[in-house]
Amino acid sequence: MTTVPEGEAAGLPSHPHPLLRCGRHRLRLGERTLVVGIVNATPDSFSGDGLGGDPEAALALAERMVSEGADLIDVGGESTRPHSVPVDAATEAARAVPVVELLARRLAVPVSVDTRKAEVAEAAISAGASVVNDIWGLRGDPRMAEVLAAHPDVALVAMHNRRDHGEGDLIAAVAAGLGETLAIAGRHGIAPERVVVDPGFGFGKTPAQNLELVRRLGELRALGRPILVGPSRKSTIGLVLGGASAGERLEGTIALCVLAVAAGADLVRVHDVAAVSRALRLADAVLRGVPEPVRAAPAPGPTG
Repeated sequence: MTTVPEGEAAGLPSHPHPLLRCGRHRLRLGERTLVVGIVNATPDSFSGDGLGGDPEAALALAERMVSEGADLIDVGGESTRPHSVPVDAATEAARAVPVVELLARRLAVPVSVDTRKAEVAEAAISAGASVVNDIWGLRGDPRMAEVLAAHPDVALVAMHNRRDHGEGDLIAAVAAGLGETLAIAGRHGIAPERVVVDPGFGFGKTPAQNLELVRRLGELRALGRPILVGPSRKSTIGLVLGGASAGERLEGTIALCVLAVAAGADLVRVHDVAAVSRALRLADAVLRGVPEPVRAAPAPGPTG
């Protein structure tokens, strides 16, 4: 009888390029779910955790997240919550770039910059960012692809986004948008193995569509790229839970992360790294393979 690796038996994807290159760092995909910790260098984060561009406070938070299991730290200098007021590139860079520079020097994990602006991405890369997380997936700022092409060691997280919730089949629309992103990347010489796709939970989608996105996430495996999902503390959770505030959405965040991983997500982006990491250790033990100490452990003994 042929033995099927446990991850494959659970239907989880394997990757032809299992190492994601992020500057001097390498992230291994598929062995376990990778956790991206969120550091908001903004004064107006929807979740109430904005640090207002204080590098030392950001470092303390990032160091704690790494100790709790974060594999990558994502720094943002502009709020993307609904109805947020856009800021110019200079303001965003003044908040985010000093944080990126400090974290890149002090942390043993890659640092990402969460920006839709090529000017900010370029400054952050110069400061040490080894991943760019673009909420418009190269389809916003026309210079973003040029910036990524000029830095072949920098990885890209490309998110699906749109101006309204759209009509027709949701996953078809998300796949088409991300397919366009991959085509733009290809035209600029950005290798596919540099790209992680994000279906955009909470961006240009109704609450019902956000839930559908998680339920049908596995359909996006056809894109052939690692998938990141970011449901952390989103308003859809609060709505389902009857009006729970951002600080009351941990259990909902964990539930969505576990469901996303079961459907094929490789990375999750979260605020609550410790709790989510613990939950994912259990999910990975079921979905990706039983840890050897658990496999070797005897039954606890008779009961009853």
